[in-house]
Amino acid sequence: MTPTPLSVSTPESTSGDATPIRLGTRASALATTQSGLVARRLEELTGRPVELVHIKTEGDVKTGSLASLGGTGVFVTALREALLDGRCDVAVHSLKDLPTTPEPGLTFVTPEREDPRDALCARDGLTLATLPHGGRVGTGSPRRAAQIRAARPDLDVVDIRGNVGTRLDRALGPDADLDAVVLAYAGLSRLGRTDVISEVLDVDVVAPAPGQGALAVEVRTADIVSDPATGRAPAPDLAEAIHLLDHRPTRLAVLAERSVLARLEAGCAAPVGAHATVSGAVLRLRSVVAAVDGSEQMSRGGEASLSQDVAPEALDAAARTLGVAVAENLLADGAERLAPLSATVPEKA
Repeated sequence: MTPTPLSVSTPESTSGDATPIRLGTRASALATTQSGLVARRLEELTGRPVELVHIKTEGDVKTGSLASLGGTGVFVTALREALLDGRCDVAVHSLKDLPTTPEPGLTFVTPEREDPRDALCARDGLTLATLPHGGRVGTGSPRRAAQIRAARPDLDVVDIRGNVGTRLDRALGPDADLDAVVLAYAGLSRLGRTDVISEVLDVDVVAPAPGQGALAVEVRTADIVSDPATGRAPAPDLAEAIHLLDHRPTRLAVLAERSVLARLEAGCAAPVGAHATVSGAVLRLRSVVAAVDGSEQMSRGGEASLSQDVAPEALDAAARTLGVAVAENLLADGAERLAPLSATVPEKA
């Protein structure tokens, strides 16, 4: 495939290096908006121009339900290949699209997270509680569908695909055939479309996808970490910028959430929700596993203390340990009976 470069801006270089940083992104409006936010920040931190390089992923090319695509990497594999073969220097993903297994040779950081909750976009300003009996609600996410069914068993949950605009039109457009659709608040906020939200869904009603609302800014590890074996030194301006992009509270929260998913061996759109927060020196996590038909769901939680006197690696380990512990509690109490935890269906914004 041939990537298409798109210049974001060309500021005066303050680092003495005017070589553009090539940032790989999917071409959708949401992806380019998210990548544009990262591009502008990289320009500020490095003084170098950034070019967006459009990469088509399998999820952009294939049609049909998300369940039929069968792989958590469907939206990220092509971007990672472009990084590894040198067609781009940085890639931006929605973190919830990333498989939980690390990719050899690549490292990602997490900028500060947007609101991770889901949003109901309904005709006439309706809420989940006021949608009519038998109302039709669209979503491409098994996690959202299961929890919506648990909250309102009388609703008809319809599987839909498409970009944000296409999905909104299904409920709010002139030819609408649905009463509502459910999307991530973060994506609507970044697109400047929060006006279409009729209700932001409480995390106790619809728990978000692990990592929802967060971005992953991914680079080749060799570009930011010295390799004693080869003597290769990283690019200092890019290495420092990537370090500064990482937001520690976001990193710890999403590490805990994704550790639940990894221990459950579930795909990123299995009916599993997780929500972690950092408040002071305490990391709190709650996770939900739901039956696909919404007939039953199970919730478990926990917390961990975050000492300020330990190395960042120890804080990361504490977050992972918390996630694994919550997942172990879910498994011990029969979570596998409720849901197909081996599902690997990708989730849309």
